[in-house]
Amino acid sequence: MQLHRAEKDADQVLRERVAALCGTTAQEVRVGRACPRCGAGSHGRPWARVGTLEVPVSLTRCGEHLMTALAPSGAVGVDLEAITAVGRGWDEDLVLHPRERGRRAPRTDEARARVWARKEAVLKMLGTGLMTPMSAVDLAEHRVADVPAPPGHVAALAQG
Repeated sequence: MQLHRAEKDADQVLRERVAALCGTTAQEVRVGRACPRCGAGSHGRPWARVGTLEVPVSLTRCGEHLMTALAPSGAVGVDLEAITAVGRGWDEDLVLHPRERGRRAPRTDEARARVWARKEAVLKMLGTGLMTPMSAVDLAEHRVADVPAPPGHVAALAQG
């Protein structure tokens, strides 16, 4: 997982990171998008390939920040959220799985933002994004961890 300035080209950042992981040059790495809903290549889940090898990648943008994650194998998802933005948009019924409601529900904006980032990281790892409601995800069923984020933000990384 790495944090970059958002003005950097996300595809170039992914190429460079995959090349470093695979011991090749950025020119040998192909990247793109694939939308699971409509099949378009102009948006959707990012992908990266070196030859026929597919490298699991994920990216997220928040304000001036771009965060990328990749793995040598298995699925990966990363999300970065501004704490205040999540605090303004929080709706327990839309975010929390029925088993997460009640006494375990997050009480502060930071705690809510952490849950939100974890959920989005899982949805990216699963490849469905927000086509799957956040409330369908029980975080106890996934490998997800908080990762360092800029001040005022939270970030999470999910791995399959």
